Amino acid sequence: MKSKDFIDKMINSIQWDINGFNVRPIFFGCMMALVDIVMMSTTKMVSQGTIPSWWGTPLAIGIYALEPLIFLKALNYEGMVVTNLVWNLSSNIIVTLQGVFIFGETIKGLRWVGIAMSLVSLALLAYTSD
Repeated sequence: MKSKDFIDKMINSIQWDINGFNVRPIFFGCMMALVDIVMMSTTKMVSQGTIPSWWGTPLAIGIYALEPLIFLKALNYEGMVVTNLVWNLSSNIIVTLQGVFIFGETIKGLRWVGIAMSLVSLALLAYTSD
């Protein structure tokens, strides 16, 4: 049995089930998506020339290096399949919205339906009958 650290104790102190939905995988997915946001926005700013690559690139790499640590912690509570799917869906939604609202990129038509379907997928992955 693995010993529990203070992070595990804090995670276990929270009620994650809300009306049959386990939001813990979504929490971890969003945490990993936040890492993606910082890494991708830093990389985007380097590509635009708004921050210099000599410090922006190492910053993006260093931040992205946190991803496996969060993923490893998430695996203590959910399997790799669900954790990875939730992370990718969360990241795709959040990074897309960042591109639209922060960097002024556009999405039109049925692509918004695709984003909505990603939200439905997250809800289905969070639903549990356990």
